[in-house]
Amino acid sequence: MSDKPLHEGHRQRMLKKLLSGDTLYDHEMLEIMLYYIIPRHNTNPLAHKLLASFGSITGILEAAPEALMRIDGVGEKVTEYIKCLNEVMVRVDREALGIVTLRNYEDFKRFTALRLSSKTEEVLELYLLEKNGKVRTVHTFTNNEVSRVGVETGEVFKIIIASKPYALVIAHNHLSGNSNPSVTDDRFTAEMQVMCSMNNVHLLDHCIYASEANIYSYYLSGKIDTVKEQFNFKKLVDSQYKNTIRNGQFKN
Repeated sequence: MSDKPLHEGHRQRMLKKLLSGDTLYDHEMLEIMLYYIIPRHNTNPLAHKLLASFGSITGILEAAPEALMRIDGVGEKVTEYIKCLNEVMVRVDREALGIVTLRNYEDFKRFTALRLSSKTEEVLELYLLEKNGKVRTVHTFTNNEVSRVGVETGEVFKIIIASKPYALVIAHNHLSGNSNPSVTDDRFTAEMQVMCSMNNVHLLDHCIYASEANIYSYYLSGKIDTVKEQFNFKKLVDSQYKNTIRNGQFKN
C-alpha cells in the first residue's frame, strides 16, 4: 500500500514554504530535493541520514557514488540524481566565476584562499583571465592525494589552445604547511611558461597556498621574471638552432 496520501499534505506545506521564500533548514531543502526521485515515500528520514553521514548539502553533492550507495535508502537512481545536481552546481560556479575580476595581488590572494583553504587533498588550479583581469574559467586538477597532484602538460596545452586566454595564473596547495616551491613546482612553472610563450599568453603568477598567512608567490619573489627570461619558447628554439648549426648537424 502506498504511503503517498499520508505525506501528501506535508509535501504541499513544504513546497508552499519553499515558494513563499520562507527559510528552510538544510534537511528540509534536501527533503524537497528528494521528492522528485522518491515520489512515494517520506524523504525526511533519508535527508537526516545523508546530512549525518556527509555533514552538509555540499558534502552530499560532492560525495563519491560508492560512498552514497553505502547509505541505507540510497540506490542507483538517488545516486545518479545527486551527482547530476552536483554537476549542475559545478557549472553554475564556473559561470559565476566570470564576474570575478582580479585587479591586484590582494584580490588574487583572497580568491586563492577562498578556493583552496578547505581542500583536504593537494589540488592544482589554472585561472584563465581576460585582459581586464576577469576570470574567464577555472580548471581544477587533483589525484585525491594529500602530498601530490599530477597534471599532464599536454592536457594544459589543449586548454590554452581552446580558450586562448590573455593571461594565466597557477595556484596549488601544500598541505604540509610549507609554501616553499619544490623542484617539481619549479619545473611545472617552467613548462607552463614555455606553453604560454608559444601561444602569446601572459603567465602572471604561480602561487602556493599553505595557509592564509603563508602563500608563496613566484611574482612577488621575482622568480616569475627569471622563469619568463629563461623559458621563452622563441629563445629556447633560437638557442637550440644555433647549437645545431655550430655542431654541423644540418649539413648534407
